[in-house]
Amino acid sequence: MIKNPRLETYWITSPSIAWHAFGVTAFSRDDAFWLLEEAGYSLSAEDPNVRVIEGISLSDLDQNHVVPNAGPLLFRGVWYPQANL
Repeated sequence: MIKNPRLETYWITSPSIAWHAFGVTAFSRDDAFWLLEEAGYSLSAEDPNVRVIEGISLSDLDQNHVVPNAGPLLFRGVWYPQANL
């Protein structure tokens, strides 16, 4: 598997959103929030309730729900909920 060294994976959680978590592959944290906004999710990077984990991998996530419903992490985009295919 070839990984683009400019891309990073992010796991973003927010208790104020019906989907409590998002998986994004992006060039930066700001790019990740921009991709979420483009996908129709309104999150503020400045909200103290929003948590961001950088460098997340599928092995770190819920194997019974998130992993079977995730898109590919190798491509720039929102992969959970799946929006990058």
